[in-house]
Amino acid sequence: MRGMSDNLVPLDLSAFSRADLDKIRALGDKLRLLYRWFRYEHRTEPGRESVRIYSGARGSSPYASYRLERRRDGRYALLDNRADETLATGRTLDDVVAAIPDDFYYSN
Repeated sequence: MRGMSDNLVPLDLSAFSRADLDKIRALGDKLRLLYRWFRYEHRTEPGRESVRIYSGARGSSPYASYRLERRRDGRYALLDNRADETLATGRTLDDVVAAIPDDFYYSN
């Protein structure tokens, strides 16, 4: 006899919405106003989706690299892409974008 839970499909909320991806692209517009270059890579993995974001000055200073993730439960996370360290989590993309460190926007 099969139980009722055998018919359940787990809900996976890990996909970024079109509005989320538009907000990430808008980061690039903001950075161009600050005379910085911007690049992003969108990746899909089982149970989570991630966008790696990069920015830098047009000089010899190092670039900044962070990762935005949307996890299976629908929560967002900001990670340092180099150290793989979680910097912030939140219920909305705006929450984690607000936590991006200043080195992403400005050079030292």
